[in-house]
Amino acid sequence: MKLLAGFTLVSSKIVLTFFMVIFLMLLGFAFFPDLLNRMSDFTNYIEGMIRDPDMDDRGKFLFRTLVNENTIFGIIMTLIARAVIEFLFWICGMLWRLVNPEEEAKPETPVEPVADAPPTYYQN
Repeated sequence: MKLLAGFTLVSSKIVLTFFMVIFLMLLGFAFFPDLLNRMSDFTNYIEGMIRDPDMDDRGKFLFRTLVNENTIFGIIMTLIARAVIEFLFWICGMLWRLVNPEEEAKPETPVEPVADAPPTYYQN
């Protein structure tokens, strides 16, 4: 049962990360276009650093096709969105524990040994 709950939590975080990327991009285009331009410049810088790998022609063609500015931008946005989602889940968990504290464990009464049994046996 715990395995299913873990899969559910992970799946919900993945879905939320997808929507958070879209939400952050909309916020960025609406309120911070200059920041997105700087982030685009940063991805161009990273792409320029890794543009010519030491590979044969087929490898270079595939690398240039798959690794471009859009891919790097998507990876960076996904990492930022995942950090935001993890922070929100952490905050929600802290608030949940604040409102619903764990019950204190009742102290167990010590079990007394039986009078006619050796000292290693106890009464249940």
